[in-house]
Amino acid sequence: MIAAEDIMFTCEDIRQFYYCKRIVYYRYVLKARVQPTYKMKKGQDKHSEYVSREDLQGKNLFKGIRLESQELGLRGEIDLVQIDANDAKIIELKHGKVKKRNMFDSHKAQLAAQAMLIEKVMGLKVKSIEVLDIVNNSRNEIRITEYHREMVSKALNEMRKIVLEEIFPDPPENRGKCIDCEYRRFCYGDLSDI
Repeated sequence: MIAAEDIMFTCEDIRQFYYCKRIVYYRYVLKARVQPTYKMKKGQDKHSEYVSREDLQGKNLFKGIRLESQELGLRGEIDLVQIDANDAKIIELKHGKVKKRNMFDSHKAQLAAQAMLIEKVMGLKVKSIEVLDIVNNSRNEIRITEYHREMVSKALNEMRKIVLEEIFPDPPENRGKCIDCEYRRFCYGDLSDI
């Protein structure tokens, strides 16, 4: 039997939880393996290409920082972190149009999880989070509030419950999300009802 303190989720799991709680069930209870969708693969390729650029160098800029906190039950890889004395700035790379008003709270919760990891593991204060649209090279500063940090804590508690009690969650209210989901075949079989 797995203990609650042994479960380690990723920052990306936080975002997925708010997209569809079933994803947590498939990943951690059924341990289902899936192939990335076309959109996911395209985004991953653009992301890898961008991160490998040589102009992303600097004495205070760090790429691909992997952090883990047993206390939070959270781990993650942060695209770029700029460090200045006791402060840190997260730079999150996204593929596609990113505007402050269009960013879902689920994405902000993922960024809040990253900030919580930096603060817990590195002892730095996250002063700002910038989202960089790697297609258009546009930048937007995102404000993370206590509400988003609470979203992370709530998600981690609910996710642990799903895993420990093997709870199969209801599908999302917006079934349009299911069309591009990598787990849709587990939910719908032949896909005729979406």
